[in-house]
Formats: sequence, structure tokens, C-alpha cells
Amino acid sequence: MTAGPTSSDWQQTARLLGWLGVLPFVLMVVLAWTGGPNWVVDLVVGYGLLILAFMGGTLWTGAIERSKEPQAPLLASNLIVLAALPALLLPLGSAALLLAVLFTLHWLAERIWIGHKQAGWYRRMRTAISGVVIVLLVMTSGVYFSAL
Repeated sequence: MTAGPTSSDWQQTARLLGWLGVLPFVLMVVLAWTGGPNWVVDLVVGYGLLILAFMGGTLWTGAIERSKEPQAPLLASNLIVLAALPALLLPLGSAALLLAVLFTLHWLAERIWIGHKQAGWYRRMRTAISGVVIVLLVMTSGVYFSAL
């Protein structure tokens, strides 16, 4: 009989996948900052919306695992994603700023409602990744507005 993955293996995989999810943001923002095509900012906004929707699952998981606690994380996850929909219609610089604000709100919601029950390594990873993504979205907005 073979042993399954250890907790350390699982954490390493989660960290790797988390940071790999940031890589497209980094590559697209660097491309935008170095004079890449204008459509790169469209990709940053689209990818940001996709990742924000995906991250809503962390609030759902936390709420489901703690079913006797308030349902606010479930509602917040949906409201945050719905609030992101105008990013599809806004000028790209404004869309990137909206997503930066919503990523910040998601991070805060996670910290307030479920963060205290998450493993320390995961909270630290999420804080670092969220911080990088928020900065990259603000930088994307700067690229867009500086080109006007």
C-alpha cells in the first residue's frame, strides 16, 4: 500500500498553483508597461474578473464548513462578483481600479469571516497573492490612463 500525499505536499502544490495563477497578471502587466498592444489591458481585466469569480469559492467553502455561523460570506461572494460585472463595460483603467477594490473587499471578507479558521500558511499566501494582484491591477489602470 502506498501512502497518499502529505500535508506538506498539499501545501506545496497549493502554493505553486496560487503563484502560477498570478503569473498571467505579471506577464500581461509587464507587457502593457513595456509598450505592448492595447488589447493586453483587456486581457488583464478579463483575467481579473475570472480569478475574482474563482476566489469567491473560498468564501463559499469557508461558509459551508461553518454552517452554524452567519451566511454573510455566501452573500458577500456573490455580491462581489456581481459588482465586478460593470468592469466589462467600463473604460479599461476604471475597470482595473474597480477590480482592485473588489479584490481588496474579497480579501477583507475572507479575513473577517473565515480567515481565523484558515491555516496560517494559507492566510499568509492569500495575503501576499492578493497584495500582488491588487498592485498589478492598479498598475494596469496607470498604464491605461497614462496612454490617454
